[in-house]
Amino acid sequence: MHSQTPIYASRGSRLGGQLIDAGIILIPIVIAAFLMAVSETIGTIAFVAALLFAIGYYFFADAMRGGQSFGKRAVDAAVIHAETGQPCTAGQSFVRNLLLYILGPIDWIFIFGERHQRLGDKLAGTIVVEAPGGRVTESFPSTWRTDA
Repeated sequence: MHSQTPIYASRGSRLGGQLIDAGIILIPIVIAAFLMAVSETIGTIAFVAALLFAIGYYFFADAMRGGQSFGKRAVDAAVIHAETGQPCTAGQSFVRNLLLYILGPIDWIFIFGERHQRLGDKLAGTIVVEAPGGRVTESFPSTWRTDA
């Protein structure tokens, strides 16, 4: 069986993707704050909707098509299962991002390891790889293994 070594996403592209995703989360919250100045009722409804969107996006965005949040898609990176190469599932996305939420910057310290994995990645069994054009499944066929 032929196996390939994955091309891990650079730390810089991961940070860039994270910043883009943070902006995506913040935009609806900022809009809701402006609406609050116009009408407290409309602003409150908008803020609750923005907060629900932010929570959902934060925890589950990596389970979007191809294991790519909008930020990861912008920097050509994807989250995949470390053993199978399949795109990140909703459960894996939740686990990896819950650790980031709980540990904050401490979680990022682990990214300096050989596989560029945060602690959340290790717990969820995921890695972040380069995915030019979003072609994760084409780049990593079913024969792909990380132990090569």
